[in-house]
Amino acid sequence: MENQEKASRVIDTLTGPFEKKYLPKMAAALPAWVNPDHLTVLGIFAAIVIGAGYLLTWQSIHWLWLSNAGLILHWYADSLDGTLARVRHIERERYGYFVDHICDAITVLFLCFGLGLSPLMNLNVAMLLIITYFLLNIYVHIMAYAQNEFRLSYSKIGPTEVRIIVFLLNTGIFIWNPTSVEYRGHTLTALDIGGLIIAGIFFIVFVAVSIKDAIKLDKQDRAKLNK
Repeated sequence: MENQEKASRVIDTLTGPFEKKYLPKMAAALPAWVNPDHLTVLGIFAAIVIGAGYLLTWQSIHWLWLSNAGLILHWYADSLDGTLARVRHIERERYGYFVDHICDAITVLFLCFGLGLSPLMNLNVAMLLIITYFLLNIYVHIMAYAQNEFRLSYSKIGPTEVRIIVFLLNTGIFIWNPTSVEYRGHTLTALDIGGLIIAGIFFIVFVAVSIKDAIKLDKQDRAKLNK
């Protein structure tokens, strides 16, 4: 736990400058009775909204806008809970670390299960997305212990960018509403193809950074042994 507390946050994203400038102002403008726990609960509610919107697409594709609204609400809550704590100097390091990442895991489950149980994506593809995301998540937390580095972004892509990508995919599906395609006896939707590509990218990144950091840590430990 000591290493987790001291791990430095590494986040370099496209939206980082905007968030760094405006999130503290947004947090400072919140009423005094709003605390970080309220925003955490709001984030979980937003995750449920996202999943519900996907499920309801069995009734109408227009429900994708509910998922998009949930994505915006989730960005607001997830981005501001920690920011509010820092602005008010009421940080609870271990509690915040624990709750924040438990809620992130819950959000991914709701989002992917909602997609997998909708007509938009095959459940197997959604489960593959969950698995590869959690592989990266496991890597991040291991490095927080092993290297005191808590990485939240890769190639300028962080949580906010992922939400924007999902928002745009939802909007594209609503406007375009592509038909399914057959591939080797399997019916694939546009989101199936997109999900497979994203899962593949997640897995490649996981393997690449794991090998790179394993070599780096091995060199560091060998250097200590040779002193």
